[in-house]
Amino acid sequence: MPFLDKHINSADWHRREASLQAFGSILEGPSPGALASYMSQVIDVVIQKMSDPSVAVKDTAAWTIGRICEFHTPSILPQHWQLLMRPPPPDNPGAEGEGVLLAGLKDDPRVAANVCWALHNLAEQLEDSRNNDTNPLSPLFITIARALLQASERGDASENNLRCSAYEALNTTLQNAAADTKSNVEQLLPVILKRLQDTFAMQIVSNDDREQQNELQGLLCGTLQVIIQKLGPAAVPFADQLMQLFLQLCSNKNSSLQEEVLMGIGAVAVATEGAFEMYMPHFRPFLSLGLSNYEEHQVCAVAIGVVGDICRALEVKVLPYCDEIVQLLLRNLQNPNLNRNVKPPILSCFGDIALAVGGNFEKYMQITMTMLVQASSATIDVDNPDMVEYLNQLREGIFEAYTGVVQGLRADDKAIAFEPYVIGALDLIRQVAEGIPQGVATDEVIRAAAGMVGDLGSALGNRGVKNVARQAPHREYLKALLKEAKNSTNDSTKQVGQWAYQAIFAST
Repeated sequence: MPFLDKHINSADWHRREASLQAFGSILEGPSPGALASYMSQVIDVVIQKMSDPSVAVKDTAAWTIGRICEFHTPSILPQHWQLLMRPPPPDNPGAEGEGVLLAGLKDDPRVAANVCWALHNLAEQLEDSRNNDTNPLSPLFITIARALLQASERGDASENNLRCSAYEALNTTLQNAAADTKSNVEQLLPVILKRLQDTFAMQIVSNDDREQQNELQGLLCGTLQVIIQKLGPAAVPFADQLMQLFLQLCSNKNSSLQEEVLMGIGAVAVATEGAFEMYMPHFRPFLSLGLSNYEEHQVCAVAIGVVGDICRALEVKVLPYCDEIVQLLLRNLQNPNLNRNVKPPILSCFGDIALAVGGNFEKYMQITMTMLVQASSATIDVDNPDMVEYLNQLREGIFEAYTGVVQGLRADDKAIAFEPYVIGALDLIRQVAEGIPQGVATDEVIRAAAGMVGDLGSALGNRGVKNVARQAPHREYLKALLKEAKNSTNDSTKQVGQWAYQAIFAST
C-alpha cells in the first residue's frame, strides 16, 4: 500500500485523514484474499491512528476499523484483537493499556459513534454462531455491553447520533451472543427496565426535550425487545413490569416509538405464550388503534405482525378478539389510502388467525375467501420490477392465508368447509404456473404454491381435490408447477415439490 505508507504519517492531519479514508473506501470491493498480504501491517497502522492528536484522524481511523470488521474480519489477528478490545484492569478502569475501541467509546462523540459502528459490524459477523454454546463474543460480552451502556449515558450522547449508535451496537451484540452469555443477558434486563422507568421522570420543558425522551424510550424498548427474544421463557418473571411500562407508552403519538412498543409487546406475547391472555383486555384498545392507523402505515404493519405473535401465543384463546381484528383487517384491505406494501402481511395474518382458532374460523370464511380471490386477480406490468416484486409478495401472503385456513380447519376435522373455495385457490396456482416461463414467479412463491397443492391434497383427498387435479385443464399446470419445484436449487422448495406431487398424483 504505497499510497498509505506515503501519507499516513504525514505532519498534515488532512493527509493522514485522507489516506485512511482512501484505504477504508476500497475495502468493500476486493476479496479478503486479494488484500490479505497487506492487512496485518495496515491494521497495525490504523490502530495506532486511534491515538492520533487529531479528532478527525481518530474519527476516520475508527470508521476504517469498522470497514475492516465489516468486510475483512478474518484478517484481524489475535494480537490485533488484544489492541482493539483489551479490557481495562478491573481495579483501575481508567488505566492505560485499554483496547483502542473501548477507549474510543470515551473519546469525542464523532469517534465514539464510529467505534459503536465498528462494534456493530463486528457482532454482525457472528450471526451464524448465535445459537452455539459459545462464540468469540462470549469472553468480551460483559466488557462490550458495559462500555456501550456507559457510552449511551454520556452527557454528550445526543451529539453525532452517539446514543442511537450505542444502543444499535448493543442490540446486535445481544442478538448474536451465544448461549453461555444467557445469565449476563438476564442481568441486563432489569438494568434496561430501570432506565425505561426513569424516562418517565425526565423534565420536559420544550419540544426538543420531548423528542429526546421519545427517542430514548424507543431505543430502550428496542433493546428490551431483543433481550426478551433472546431470553424467551426466562423473561417471563419480568412480564408484568414490562407490560406495565409498554402499556404506559402505548398512548404516545410518536410513530417510531409506537412501532418499538408494539414489537416489544409482541416479544412478550411470544415469551409468555398462553399467559399473555391476562394482558389482552388492557392491550386490545391499543392494538385496535395500531391496526386502524393506516396513515402511519409502518405502525399498522407492525400491529399486524403483533396479531400474528398473539395468535401463536394464545391459539384458540384469541377467539374473543377475532371479530374486531378481522373487521379491521378487512377494512384495511379495502382502504385505497393504505400503503400497498401492508396488504400482503394482512392477507398472511388471516392464516395466522385461522391456525390459532381452527374450525372456529368458519364464520369468517365467506368474506375472507372473497377477499383472497379479489387479491388473486391483481394484474401488473411484468416489465416493471417493482410491481413484479409486489405481486410476488401479494401471492405469498395469499398462499399463507389459504394454507393457514386449510390447516386450521383440518386440525378440527372441518377441512370439508374449504371445498367451495378450492377452484379459487387453484386459479391462483394456475397463474403462478403460467408465469414461470416469463420468470415472474420467485422460488418462494413457487414453494408456497406447491405447499398449497400438497395441503389441499392431504386435507381434502380424492373427493375434494385429487380427482379435479388429475383432469384437464388442471393436470397440466399443476404438473408444470410441481416439476419446477422439484427441480429447484433450493432444497426446501425441492422437498415441498416432491411431497406435493405425492399428495396429488400418487396412486392411492
